Amino acid sequence: MQRLLLLFAVLVLAGCAMPKIIILDDPLTAQQHNDLGVAYEEKGDFALAEKEYEKALKKNREWVIPYLNLGHLYYRQNRLDRAEHILREGLRARGDHPDLLNNLAWVLMEKGRLEHAQYLVDKAIAIEDKEEYRDTRREILERMKEK
Repeated sequence: MQRLLLLFAVLVLAGCAMPKIIILDDPLTAQQHNDLGVAYEEKGDFALAEKEYEKALKKNREWVIPYLNLGHLYYRQNRLDRAEHILREGLRARGDHPDLLNNLAWVLMEKGRLEHAQYLVDKAIAIEDKEEYRDTRREILERMKEK
């Protein structure tokens, strides 16, 4: 009987010490992660901002705002290759979204790829004629003249 009690006590203690698998579910929405990213970016914490934008994209790959914010974040950090990559990823997910086209045109302009930048901003203007897109086009054309 004592052996059984001892065995029972060992099993109970071992059961308490066993690692448990806990599955955490992220309760935040894509919008909430994006908003956190904006707040972190405004505070200058770019690493946390990047993580939140990426979480927003994981939650909703169709939503264009996290692509734009992440692209802008990389641009601010002069990480132009990363900015180009995420904006192109957004275009693959969303098709020809004019804000993505305009921002990618700006990044390519900064990388010196002026002809491709002009093509993209012209495409954005053809979809939606906004002053900011025309500003991008003017800047590209000025840099082409300087070349």
